[in-house]
This record gives sequence, structure tokens and C-alpha cells, in this order.
Amino acid sequence: MTLAQSFEEDTSRTIVVEGHTDNLDIRYSLTERFLANWELSTARSAAVVRLLQEKGNIQPEKMTASGVSYYRPIAPNNSEETRSQNRRIEIILVPVR
Repeated sequence: MTLAQSFEEDTSRTIVVEGHTDNLDIRYSLTERFLANWELSTARSAAVVRLLQEKGNIQPEKMTASGVSYYRPIAPNNSEETRSQNRRIEIILVPVR
């Protein structure tokens, strides 16, 4: 069973996909598309939501895409290695109310 299949079969939870970034300013090559890390983190999560919907057959009303920017790091932003850990998505399963 794939991850998407387990999400599809679980009717007791919704899916929140959070996008995260490091604390560096957006590279010049990306500034036309993303004004700041908020937009980049949201685009990151939206891409995963779209993938789950299109390839995983997850109903869109079951998902939320959210951008967190660099405000919840899991590692210090003091080296390329640790910054790369902060450029991530998190999938959070939330009980249906």
C-alpha cells in the first residue's frame, strides 16, 4: 500500500501539508515568481497537495496547503547542510471534527 492509498482510505482525518524554507532571502532567479519565503513555502506545499490529488487520487476537500516560511526551523540555519533540513514539507494528519 502506498502512502497516498492510506490517506485515501482514512476517512477519519484530513491532510495538512506545510511547506517550510530556510532563512535565506529568495535567490534572484526566483524573485519573479516568489516575493518572499512565504510564497515559496506555500508553493512547495501546494505542489505536494496537487501531486496527492492528481497522482494519489486524494479528494481535494480533504487537504489543505499551508506555508510557514522560515519561522519553524528544525535545524539551525548556520550552514548549507542544516539549512537544507529546513527546506521541507510536513504532512500532518488532523482528526475530522
